[in-house]
Amino acid sequence: MIWLGDMFKQKLLRFLLSAILFYLVFLTIKPLLSGGYYPMHDDIHPMRVLQMDKCVRDFQFPCRWVPDMGYGYGYPQFNYYAPLPYYAMEAIHLLGFTILGSIKIYLIFLTFLSVWGMYKAGSKFWNNKTAGYVSAIFYTYLPYKAVNLYVRGALSEYTAQALIPITLYYVLCITNNGKKQNVLKLTIALSALFLSHNISALFVIPYLAAIVVWKLKTLSTSDRITIIKNLSFAFAGSLILSAFFLLPAFLERGLVHAGTLTSNYFDFRGHFLSIFQILFSNSWGYGSSVYGENDQIMLGIGLIFWFFPLMAVLLSMKKRGNLKKLILLNLLAWASLFLTHIRSSFIWEGIPLMEYIQFPWRFNLFAGIFFCIAVGYFGVLKIVNNIKYFLLTVLVVLLLLFNGSFFQPDHWSDISDSEKLSGGNWDLAQTVSINDYLPIDTSLSPAKKASDRPVVLSGSVDFVSFEKGTDWQRWKVNVSGDAVVSAEIFYFPNWVIYVDKKKVDYDYKSYNGVITLGLPAGRYEVILKLNDTPIRIIGNMITLIGTPLFLALYFKKSHFLK
Repeated sequence: MIWLGDMFKQKLLRFLLSAILFYLVFLTIKPLLSGGYYPMHDDIHPMRVLQMDKCVRDFQFPCRWVPDMGYGYGYPQFNYYAPLPYYAMEAIHLLGFTILGSIKIYLIFLTFLSVWGMYKAGSKFWNNKTAGYVSAIFYTYLPYKAVNLYVRGALSEYTAQALIPITLYYVLCITNNGKKQNVLKLTIALSALFLSHNISALFVIPYLAAIVVWKLKTLSTSDRITIIKNLSFAFAGSLILSAFFLLPAFLERGLVHAGTLTSNYFDFRGHFLSIFQILFSNSWGYGSSVYGENDQIMLGIGLIFWFFPLMAVLLSMKKRGNLKKLILLNLLAWASLFLTHIRSSFIWEGIPLMEYIQFPWRFNLFAGIFFCIAVGYFGVLKIVNNIKYFLLTVLVVLLLLFNGSFFQPDHWSDISDSEKLSGGNWDLAQTVSINDYLPIDTSLSPAKKASDRPVVLSGSVDFVSFEKGTDWQRWKVNVSGDAVVSAEIFYFPNWVIYVDKKKVDYDYKSYNGVITLGLPAGRYEVILKLNDTPIRIIGNMITLIGTPLFLALYFKKSHFLK
């Protein structure tokens, strides 16, 4: 009977903690339940969802070329920019929700996923569910999450903030017991991360490796081999699932103006933080990260997010096992904060890929995760329960007092899809971040907007019919005398043109990278189509063929998966 009473108390406690956690999360996403939309720095998501919608309805899969961006000339947005969040929002949109509504539903889903993932990671790391609740509550009110959600609108990075904790959880599951079913879950989580924010996916690997090495130290040689094989299998599987995107994204960088991603405003050298900003500033704002220390946005970790993990270290001095865990977590978090300070510039200069992070303060993502797991220690602290829960209540109150007001937009606009994607808003959506993925044969910042139809540059052409999709055009024309026609499309390998089913040559260098076609007198059917390059084909085939092979090997109970 005593045992039944204790079990009931535990269930009641978990129910109360779950209810509290749900309510605290609800407070952070409550503004998203309103109609309309809100301003953000990366105010490009409605346009990208629309382009993804056009790709899906046009059966362009995987979607690479977006027809309306690049000032209407189109460019290979999703050949380089991780597409999974936009596939997810398109799936929601296909269910009947508006584009703006689909974005908000996706953000709400991410918020709950991030908290659930942190709960699972904290519970597994500390082997204690109360610790998981504490970590999750702290992660709910991490300032950098509010920055990405309500200020920057960094949807892909916010996706990474949701996926990394659950990825870490499955890594911990495999290193704890090596169960086979976690291998497939880790594969899916990693591939989702690669397809959502590939830079975060790349730089989370050293952190995960540090956790794995620390876990392996106490295991036997045979257990180490099994775990390493399982993790390697999951990592290989994630690369297979995401190869259709990763291969061209990395190997075809030379086909676009990739230098714009790391130069001028996006040069990391202008965005380091001061020690005060990193550790002590709690000044909120909806402005920008600027050169120097006058940022109009909160880019530090927040005082309580590093203070309480340090307190946990002091309180755990008598518990060596917990102390080692806390030291590991704090080292990983403080190493991340170091990378946001100019003293770490020698690391940034020495590792070329780091320039693609653009803003050193993005390492708050990793610092926040490990600090929140460290705070979970207060859930396992061996003190009288009444005192423990009083302490946890104090922590929650502090979170709300310090950070509760951050989780709301600057203001709200009563706007619909049609208003957001028409008029001046449409022109802005076509040109925002226009230089990021412009084909290399095109000069930056094209001043002239593309026509909705082909343009006759010389000669006389009568268009009997004209059809246009996301990555194709079809004309039927009567040409009187020699003529030159602009397709109003930027060149990108492999655009091909067929005239009466015969492949023909065309020009793109004479008109700033815009495809132009010479036609003699006559009647023709002209078809333009963007075909895949060998690299894109290989990436597609690796995913298409490799995925079922990977699953077959997984379900076959291979000898190296235990």
